[in-house]
Amino acid sequence: MNAPLVSVIVPMYKTEPFIKACAVSLTKQMLRDIEIIFVNDGSPDQSGRMAEQFAAEDARIRVIHQENGGLSSARNAGIKAARGRYIGFVDGDDYVTETMFERLYEEAEKNRLDIAGCGYYKETPSKERAYMPPSIPPGRVFTAAEMTDLLTCAHEHRFIWYVWRYIYRREVLQGLLFHEDIRFAEDSPFNLAAFRHAARVKVIDEGLYIYRENPTSLTETPFKPHLDDELQKQYEAKMAFYEANGLTDACQSDINTYLCKHQIPMLIANACAAPQPSHEITAHIGRILTYDMVKTAVRSTPCRHKQLLAGERVVLGLCKMRLPLLLHAFFDRKTKEKGSAEGA
Repeated sequence: MNAPLVSVIVPMYKTEPFIKACAVSLTKQMLRDIEIIFVNDGSPDQSGRMAEQFAAEDARIRVIHQENGGLSSARNAGIKAARGRYIGFVDGDDYVTETMFERLYEEAEKNRLDIAGCGYYKETPSKERAYMPPSIPPGRVFTAAEMTDLLTCAHEHRFIWYVWRYIYRREVLQGLLFHEDIRFAEDSPFNLAAFRHAARVKVIDEGLYIYRENPTSLTETPFKPHLDDELQKQYEAKMAFYEANGLTDACQSDINTYLCKHQIPMLIANACAAPQPSHEITAHIGRILTYDMVKTAVRSTPCRHKQLLAGERVVLGLCKMRLPLLLHAFFDRKTKEKGSAEGA
């Protein structure tokens, strides 16, 4: 049997309300020569049974059942099983336009690409959409040397976010898997390595993927009990990648700024959302300030950094002065202001 042109890997966990729309969008692809690999990651609902029904109706569909290991584990199972010339990813609660894999495959073949990507739409539960364009300039081919330069601002431009907006030539992913011990924002360490391996990359300014905003997802949950550990593991994986590729000095400022702009405020906001007494929350913020990644970023990033907004500069200044009580008060005030605005 000839290898399909594209293998599409679909991890499933509690996707029962969405998986049919996802499956239909894949079976209706204009590019017919694809394989669709559903990976049932020990889902407690009917997702696995539904996938088996889809497979009975379409010979291009394969189903893998495994014990729950997380999104990275499910994607890795799909990568190991994939036979396609290119590999793509679709989350089980999202769906795609009928032309997605045809367009990306055409671009990849025409331009001899290792990675081809596109824009996407964010879709609310009420079906309102907002277009999110590609994170690097569309319409031109980036060489390996240019991609190495872009890696020094990967967090600023965020092109390493979201594997589902790209397809990857199979050879680029040889030996490359997701970190299975990282269960939050696992895409970015994977994409750092993938883009480092790629000789030619191009993205197109077309919204081909539809990302459903899910208020019950891990990303949207107000308090994430394991966030501190997950972000530290993610940071360590990225720093290990930089070290192995001789990029530490070139990329340190980019990741430090990202920490100060996004992840440190995220950690503190998460601590403030915990169902704990006020003094325990303040103590938690104090511990956050002792994390190595936080200390490095806070020490190295000036409060007047051009990428930081006013509130982010305040947070950074309070971190520099190691004032967890004031950080707690600042985030409490911001939460109350947001609640007032939402209720207005």
